[in-house]
Amino acid sequence: MSGVETFSAPLSAEAISSAWLAAFICDISSPSFALKHSFTNDSYWRDLLAFTPDFRTLHALPKIEQFFSVPVAVARPSRFRLLPGVRHRRIGPTKTFIQGIIQFHTVIAQCTGVFTLTQSEDSSWRAWSFVTMMDQLSGVVDRFGAHTPLCRTAEWNTTMEYTAVVVGAGQCGLSVAARLENLGISTLVLERSAVIGNSWRSRYESLETNTPRAYNHLPFVTFPEGCGKYIPCGDVADYLENYQRTLGLHVLTLARISAASYDASSGTWTLSISLSGQASITVTARHVIGAIGVGTMGGALPFTPSIPGKNSFLGSIIHSSEYRSSSCVSTQKVVVVGAGCSAHDIAQDMANHGCQTVLVQRSPTAVVSRQTIDRFLSGYVGQNVPPTEIADRFYVALPLSTLQNSQYNTMEIHAHIDQDLREDLSRHGYLLPGPKDNFLHRLSVRRGGFYIDRGCAKLITSGKITVKSGHEISHFSPSGLVFDDGSRVVADLVIFATGYSKTTIKQVAESLFGPQVADTVHDLGGWDKDCELAGVWRPTGHNGLWFAEGDLFAARFYSQFLALQIMAREMGLLSPDQRTYIPC
Repeated sequence: MSGVETFSAPLSAEAISSAWLAAFICDISSPSFALKHSFTNDSYWRDLLAFTPDFRTLHALPKIEQFFSVPVAVARPSRFRLLPGVRHRRIGPTKTFIQGIIQFHTVIAQCTGVFTLTQSEDSSWRAWSFVTMMDQLSGVVDRFGAHTPLCRTAEWNTTMEYTAVVVGAGQCGLSVAARLENLGISTLVLERSAVIGNSWRSRYESLETNTPRAYNHLPFVTFPEGCGKYIPCGDVADYLENYQRTLGLHVLTLARISAASYDASSGTWTLSISLSGQASITVTARHVIGAIGVGTMGGALPFTPSIPGKNSFLGSIIHSSEYRSSSCVSTQKVVVVGAGCSAHDIAQDMANHGCQTVLVQRSPTAVVSRQTIDRFLSGYVGQNVPPTEIADRFYVALPLSTLQNSQYNTMEIHAHIDQDLREDLSRHGYLLPGPKDNFLHRLSVRRGGFYIDRGCAKLITSGKITVKSGHEISHFSPSGLVFDDGSRVVADLVIFATGYSKTTIKQVAESLFGPQVADTVHDLGGWDKDCELAGVWRPTGHNGLWFAEGDLFAARFYSQFLALQIMAREMGLLSPDQRTYIPC
């Protein structure tokens, strides 16, 4: 769980965890599969492929016992081991937990489990949350190993027959391809751009990651130390390009799918691929992974609101997607419409260039500092941090369905860090949401309406950027914008940082594979009944069709599970309905 803090406590976390593990083993070994000695009544169990070939989250002890009794019996878990690093944790101002990781084996895989223990009224410690995940299939040897080869030569499959084809060579596509190749699965990546990383290079020049370097690297290859803590977009682009060269991944650039068909009897895709300046080639594969996202690479178009009088405006109007740098702008009076990360970054760039800058904030924005982000990501920041694989497991230690309450508690812990920042912004007319509609809620649930401060807040509170908030734009005038309260803002340039048209993953599926395929997939990208992301990194409802989407962390962490799902199918480890494992 992100944002939890370690603190000193007199209890022995290792002794408590060892006792809990013994109780858990006893409970799952009993004929009745009664977990009352090891789980609370209000507990959660999230499974990422360890016992079921999908992502599942069960809440409440009776449902957990009913659902997991059969999969656990089939998996026959054994060789349990408590890993070092158990610690007391705090989630919220007063709630204390013990978190740790266990390792175990099933009949088909090596797995880990992350437990979060809480103390019951009888003083015993039981699991409030348990997240199990598959790490490695038995008998499968990692090809890349502990030491990644530099500049591995891509051995091209000249017959154009692959086990998997990945569409998109961004962070998700490259991570999936690397994970698959590591398992020995022949994989081809299709990239529509001429150069890998161009989706990052095409953004505004001042863009950089807001999360620390260790949180962002992809599997097998880390960012160079010289990148610094926060990575400029150009360096991310170079890293992605080097990532492909280092691992020798098979990538075709300037490639697009022009036609796709699926033969259910053989379980094979046939793809017609158009290459720049060449005739189409045909590729067959058993699995196709869409990794082009739902933004511009997924076909979404920049969204600019329809505002009357636009043609009367004597200045220039652009969307933030067209903006590169303040050095390319000769005007002096700039209005940025929007209050997300891009809007703030562009306003900051313009103000630092000496422009009179107005930020139009139409609704409240949740603002946090990078210092607060470091607290949320404490497992990746500072000295003596654990290996990334361990930090990742602690980061996902709580199921997604618990996030709303835990995020509110986490924000309470760190509220003091940004208190002065928020008060200063409010005094300058900046709109902030209430405590329950906080940054973490907007990040994980709304996926928008927040800003991680990297300097714009100081420009606002010092008066170098003016905030126009709480009023809608009524219309353009020849000299600028007129608002619904009658006020006016003069501008030479208006930049709309208002996002992109809404595109669903299902629409992306239709654009790539046609309506017949798209009609067979689940409603993708939202939350399912278990509060898991529907159809992303997991089965979509169409055999051999997968989707990968997310930030650099998601690309690193969840790509492993997508690759394991494909490998399990290639090894014949699933039942005909693909709902359970078949023991080896």
